Amino acid sequence: MRKLFTLMAAMLFSIAMYAQNAPTAEEQERENKAIEAFLPTLDARRSEFVGQPAKKLFDVIRGSAFKIRNIGTEKTSPWVEYKGKTWVYGLSLFNKPVQQAMKDKEVYIIRIILDVRWESSAFWDSVSSAGTAWMEAIVLKCLDVKVKDVSWEHFYFPERKTASEK
Repeated sequence: MRKLFTLMAAMLFSIAMYAQNAPTAEEQERENKAIEAFLPTLDARRSEFVGQPAKKLFDVIRGSAFKIRNIGTEKTSPWVEYKGKTWVYGLSLFNKPVQQAMKDKEVYIIRIILDVRWESSAFWDSVSSAGTAWMEAIVLKCLDVKVKDVSWEHFYFPERKTASEK
């Protein structure tokens, strides 16, 4: 009985914490407008970042309305690389975690192409020791690498239809 009570209390606490952290529609709209105002400045300032260490770009992003809530890698395809290896050559920064982006059916993405090629397995092995701070470990790994290109997009997830709905 005591274990059941503890489990229920933990579940209620986690639900309450999630409810406090989930942005309201108004907050989300305000954040989106601030991001939409910031992202075109990346295009205007692209020449300031290309050829420079990524630290300069990350400093600008950190001081903006764009909050990095997920990171993915830009990598080569194993189908076109020698012996099927994949190489990391850039990052995709997302303003929402995956679950929230799927729920909202939209996400802002900043793509950074770096002047580097890390073997994908070795890259992930090098940041996996950071545990829950893996995103910060990825950013730290890239700070001294030169930027080759930076772009952004406002991605909308397409509606999915089941076979019965078609």
